[in-house]
Amino acid sequence: MSFVAVPRPSSVSFTGQALDCVLCHKGVSSLSIQADKSRSSLHKRLAVETNVVTRNDAGVVSTAKPEEKFPVEEKEENFPQSQQQVPTLLIAGGGIGGLVLALASKNQGLDVKVFERDLSAIRGEGQYRGPIQIQSNALAALEAVDSAVADEIMENGCITGDRVNGLVDGLTGTWYSKFDTFTPAAENGLPVTRVISRMKLQEILARAVGPELIENNANVVEFKDDGSKVTVKLEDGRYYEGDVLIGADGIRSKVREQLLGFQEPTYSGYTCYTGIADFIPPDIDTVGYRVFLGHRQYFVSSDVGYGKMQWYGFFKEPAGGTDPPGKRKERLLKLFGDWCDGVVDLLLATPEEQILRRDIYDRVPILNWSKGRVTLLGDAAHAMQPNMGQGGCMAIEDGYQLALEIIKAFKESANENKFVDFSRVLQSYESQRRLRVGAIHGMARMAAVMATTYKPYLGVGLGPLSFIKKLRIPHPGRVFGRFFVNIAMPMMLSWVLGGNSAALEGRTPSCRLTDKASDKLPEWLRNDDALERATSAEWYLVPDGEQMPFQGDITASGKKLFRLEQGLSNIIGRRMPANKEGNVFVIDSSQVADKHAEITFVNGAVFLTDFGSGKGTWITNVNGGRYKAPHHVPVRLHAGELLEFGEGKEAAFGIKQRKESMPSVARSKTPPGMALAVT
Repeated sequence: MSFVAVPRPSSVSFTGQALDCVLCHKGVSSLSIQADKSRSSLHKRLAVETNVVTRNDAGVVSTAKPEEKFPVEEKEENFPQSQQQVPTLLIAGGGIGGLVLALASKNQGLDVKVFERDLSAIRGEGQYRGPIQIQSNALAALEAVDSAVADEIMENGCITGDRVNGLVDGLTGTWYSKFDTFTPAAENGLPVTRVISRMKLQEILARAVGPELIENNANVVEFKDDGSKVTVKLEDGRYYEGDVLIGADGIRSKVREQLLGFQEPTYSGYTCYTGIADFIPPDIDTVGYRVFLGHRQYFVSSDVGYGKMQWYGFFKEPAGGTDPPGKRKERLLKLFGDWCDGVVDLLLATPEEQILRRDIYDRVPILNWSKGRVTLLGDAAHAMQPNMGQGGCMAIEDGYQLALEIIKAFKESANENKFVDFSRVLQSYESQRRLRVGAIHGMARMAAVMATTYKPYLGVGLGPLSFIKKLRIPHPGRVFGRFFVNIAMPMMLSWVLGGNSAALEGRTPSCRLTDKASDKLPEWLRNDDALERATSAEWYLVPDGEQMPFQGDITASGKKLFRLEQGLSNIIGRRMPANKEGNVFVIDSSQVADKHAEITFVNGAVFLTDFGSGKGTWITNVNGGRYKAPHHVPVRLHAGELLEFGEGKEAAFGIKQRKESMPSVARSKTPPGMALAVT
């Protein structure tokens, strides 16, 4: 796989330079002046009775006290605005999509005003908002908008797309299907997927847009489209006017409500617990994120950099549920307590105060979300479930595409001395986005269904017949589902990540050399054993029922843990041998022979050899199967298994792994102090 730059022709390039001046074309000046005079006189009359915020050569000017109604214009002087005057975009919402649209439009010389209701969304208290995944398709769109801003975002993100990602069995932790998100990015000349603090992302975008273009504590509650302009009313009574209004104000958008009528969002059927933990998984260098599958519940974990992991626990139940104060973690451990170490250890490492809960909603896809001079963007248009990690990515793509359509139409109208038909422009934007967002919306819903209807064995979810699952008969749906996912997933990822590349005019396909994945990634994707052997972590025997310390000095913790030393013979016995050789672990139990067994490492794998002790050594694997280790024959051990030395449970130990050091700096640039909030 090579990293090559292939130039693509462009009609419009988002380079940060303003549009060429087109106001001096013959026959344009008089029309512009006439329209400007008409509007100026109209504003002077309205300023006597209303608080109209108007545009002029100096920028935005506020006038007298607010009124409850929109200003009424005199029809005989309601001249249409010259389309050669630079359009003004009013953007309701300073979230990711709104800021991307504002930046793209500003860079091309358009007038922009962003109205943000919640000051903390982009400044100040934003540290209480959680990380967000920005996938390759969205990063490429950001590069097309502003390469310098995209560079800063990527420098502050934690790369996850250069590692193995995918689906695992929630109970056992074994791989169900692995995803390769690196190859589609490399083949399409795209940046590799990253996770970044939402606060940091919005801070970078807001700074690039500029504080003078963002009106904080400004909530758009109403608008009026009279055909020649749009006027918005803020919650505090102020009015602003412009050429186009874009509702980027989220799933419960006020702009959408007035534009399309009130509609309740659709409850997905799942409530979601989420949190961030100071926790480094043992395979952090080889695995970026996992989705743990279960019946009526599933769990997602992702590296977010700086030694932190973000997780989501989804459970199928009615909306509106609550937990008693301080009881969220307790409930989670009841729901997921019998799942694999990858889930349980992460929950145990998360402080109660870092756990939040919210119900998951989306909206039914619609074919049209534009009328006249008003349109929607992001969640306001097509809110989707988080299972594909594409909600914010679609908003970024929306912002780029909408700015592109407006700029192209403005340039064409100026060159041809025609009016811009903004209604038509917005319909064009809508048609460019409709199929893609609809398909990804459907994929997100399908992913939730698949994740919660997963049944590893016959008998799961059958109530009185659930005893059948003890027979460990693979469920036919699991077998077929795995076959389908392994075939369909590569094609789906290629389209999701690379399917918008042709729309990114002016961007040269390219990959960063620093994003390059390990040469061993293809082997890790094919071979579970190779992936396990590549895990760089310490191995421990932990007394059954004891919690593994996730941080700090294990010796100082007082835990009686046995660290398995690589390169040495690890001897388990009841007494210390006279001639100590290797690493000796003494277990004072009648079930343990004086020299019971040996544990060794071979090429990253761990093996146990029973010395022929009369008591025997028993192994319970992650699937629940229990068997006796043969004498003098090495047996492969895996993390998550249970070792019993002798017949009783008094000498039972879990096999655990722990990462002793931080991963590479390149994956850990997400700043500290990250926390979560319900959004």
